[in-house]
Amino acid sequence: MRIKFSTKPDYAIGGGFTFVRNLIKYLERQGVSCVFEGDYDVYFLIGPTTAQREDVKQAVSQGKKVVLRVDNIPEDYRNRGTAISRLKDFSEMADVVVYQSGWAKQYVMGLTGVDGVVIYNGVDKDIFKPGKKIKKTYLYVRSSTNESKRWQEAKYIYRQKWLKGEADMLTIVGNFADYTRMYGDDFFKRYKMGMFDEPYEYLGQIEDPLEMAEILKTHEYLIAPFYNDAMSNTICEGLACNCKIITGTGGKSGGTIEILGNFKEKGIDWLDMNRCGEEYLGIFKLLINE
Repeated sequence: MRIKFSTKPDYAIGGGFTFVRNLIKYLERQGVSCVFEGDYDVYFLIGPTTAQREDVKQAVSQGKKVVLRVDNIPEDYRNRGTAISRLKDFSEMADVVVYQSGWAKQYVMGLTGVDGVVIYNGVDKDIFKPGKKIKKTYLYVRSSTNESKRWQEAKYIYRQKWLKGEADMLTIVGNFADYTRMYGDDFFKRYKMGMFDEPYEYLGQIEDPLEMAEILKTHEYLIAPFYNDAMSNTICEGLACNCKIITGTGGKSGGTIEILGNFKEKGIDWLDMNRCGEEYLGIFKLLINE
């Protein structure tokens, strides 16, 4: 079996790149060939913005099977104004549409018009696993500058904990736009973080999963008030590293409730990439009658 992926995991951390890296690792262990060009049996679109219409149309005309992964409504402004139209077109051309959570299915299906299946992401437990925690340490992680990650709410949550004597340090990881300076949050050390001078450290964007795992292992709390996040890898990796998750108001939306509910009911094995990989492999085998 040869699976063609529509994008390479060019970055080690962040959304679809983490997913691709984890799935390829699982599939190759099962003897599946994962390719980015040449002949293939199944064309796997990691997202609607990772492929061109011509490539998908060619795959369909050649009788190839197409699987589309959907996590959320893509942003037109970042994708030449074609993101939503590609979502619609590729959903109609695909043999199977896979949504990243039940919430994502309900949220996006109005645009795709396709009643697909739900497969939750998995975590590489070879890397992300429990470690020795440092008490009263808090962590905030983001891999994009999108404000759906709700930095301002995360800062407020930490501030309240610090004022009550329940927090000693906030570690911040990720990309931030220049607008954060308007809030006095200049991570280049020009200003104080906030009016109470809470202790914090900013580590910048981290691209090494091993380094990110070590940070998660040592922190007691992960602040994750992500708004309408379909299936947060950060939350899953935090749970795998035994972090206590603080979702705030933003985290009561999206697929976060499903993640926490499934984890509570099914335990650590539910997070494993092996579970996720088995479900995708099952779909690929059905499509090619293997």
